[in-house]
Amino acid sequence: MDPMTFSIIRHRLFRIIDEAVITLKHVSGSAITNEGHDLMVSLYRADGTLLMGGVGFLHHLTSAAEACKAIIRRFGETIHEGDVFLLNDPYTAALHTSDIYLVAPIHHAGRLVAWSACFVHVYDIGAMNPGGFSPDSPDIFTEGFSSPGIRLIDRGEMRQDVLDTFLNMVRSPEMVTLDLRSMIACNNVAGDRMRALMDKYGAETVDEACATLVTQSEDLFRTRLRELPDGQWQSRQYIDVKGETAVVALTMTKTGDRLI
Repeated sequence: MDPMTFSIIRHRLFRIIDEAVITLKHVSGSAITNEGHDLMVSLYRADGTLLMGGVGFLHHLTSAAEACKAIIRRFGETIHEGDVFLLNDPYTAALHTSDIYLVAPIHHAGRLVAWSACFVHVYDIGAMNPGGFSPDSPDIFTEGFSSPGIRLIDRGEMRQDVLDTFLNMVRSPEMVTLDLRSMIACNNVAGDRMRALMDKYGAETVDEACATLVTQSEDLFRTRLRELPDGQWQSRQYIDVKGETAVVALTMTKTGDRLI
């Protein structure tokens, strides 16, 4: 691929993310989203691997990739153009139940070519404490609504029964509705702009640029690693498991251009 075309497509991908974030904020009425910026918008390749991010809480980029892959595994051949899936199960991908991911397949000419994903910390999730933060929760069952993946929109049509069931479980259904609609609008914009990009340059050219972008990112990261001294770093993390504290010992080793 010639460098000029690659550069144009790369910058178009950045702008898609930017426009999707603006849309999310304009639709949302939540101070958590607009003032706290507790959000994330990103693009993924057809297999769910990360393509482009850069806005919001970046540690959600890899979690949303796991969300896309979980939806692919769960729904497989039944994924259709116009679908939108909701996921917030911490044991599947999300960081906690209040972080709702909406992931949407992007189709072009009838073929799945990419995914868009976004999250916001919703106003309420029906947990034991209002707002979703429940440090005194004894288990996951008191942390509110949790889904490993459910189809919220089926081929462009809202599944009203699913939406009503979810909203019936939260304290502020009006605000949570705005949260969901802001994410739906965000994914709609991302999908529309990706299809427009492929209409202009062709799906194969855009896919080649995406593959080049991933390779370029890896090369830049490896180059930076080679500039840093080799070494080993250790840390401990503590997590609660069924009422008991588990100690997780972590070791990271850097050798050349590799991190293990």
